[in-house]
Amino acid sequence: MPRGWQSTLDDLLPWLLEWENPSARYLTLRHLLDSGEEDFQVAKARAAIPSWPPVREILALMDGRDFWGRRDRPFYGGAMGTHATLHLLAELGMERTPQIEAACENLLEYGQDEGGGFTPLLCHTGNAIRTLVHFGYLGDPRLEQAFEYLVARSEMDDGLTCPYGDGEGCQWGITKALGAFAALPAAERTPQRMRAVQALADAVLDYGFDFEGRDSRWLDFGFPLDYQSDLVELCEVLARLDYGLDQRLGHVLTPVLSARTADGRWVKQYGTRALQVEKRGQPSKWITIRALRALKHKQRILVQTEQVKLRNRPSWFNETPP
Repeated sequence: MPRGWQSTLDDLLPWLLEWENPSARYLTLRHLLDSGEEDFQVAKARAAIPSWPPVREILALMDGRDFWGRRDRPFYGGAMGTHATLHLLAELGMERTPQIEAACENLLEYGQDEGGGFTPLLCHTGNAIRTLVHFGYLGDPRLEQAFEYLVARSEMDDGLTCPYGDGEGCQWGITKALGAFAALPAAERTPQRMRAVQALADAVLDYGFDFEGRDSRWLDFGFPLDYQSDLVELCEVLARLDYGLDQRLGHVLTPVLSARTADGRWVKQYGTRALQVEKRGQPSKWITIRALRALKHKQRILVQTEQVKLRNRPSWFNETPP
């Protein structure tokens, strides 16, 4: 890494904290500067998100009965449907409102299967869980059942495959499932859930990425993402799950660092049509925030590891004299 993440962040703060994008400002304050929700600047930025023109347009398209698609089919419409739109609003930092709550309840009523998953697709289930955690459903029995479903999938021989794939593990789906666990606060990361995380992380970290061929799509960093993923998202969720020191992470982190521009930003190469704030080929605040968050958590776990080593090292002043 040519420069530390903190020095890069310091250089980028004026850009990331611009008021013209309250979503990026809010995410920077919360995820990179560790400001709490009660902080005045955080509250002010988050309060501005619903009236920000791109979000206002999304909310204006919401139908009182069918939300962003069909009431009984929340996945209808793909990246423009109810499920994906709720996920996008969560990614932007939108707060829970009565309208958002109604859409979340619709997703739970018509989108969740009896077994707890949201369709047989890992990507849909992972995104739905992360969305519902963001909108305050942590502890809801329906969300607990969804986590149990992910745990069960992680223990099945074919649990990480995609019905539309070739029978092998779906790396995009695995990344989305890891994102669901990364959304959990530390107190909710039970041993059973962390065993599932280990199975998921091993599956993706041991996967032989071919960035010059089969897996070149992972290098098209994007925002917003629907069922798709990229290396920036993968590195972020793994780092947040304390895999920052895992040597296997280097294979996926190196291309991310190599893609950084001279001024420390990351460029958008992909994005669904649900949000057109940033153009392809131009620096992206959201992708940059995600990449810096990965580097921040990698550094965090490194510091914690070194602190543990120091605490356990014998010192001359606490040794028993002969």
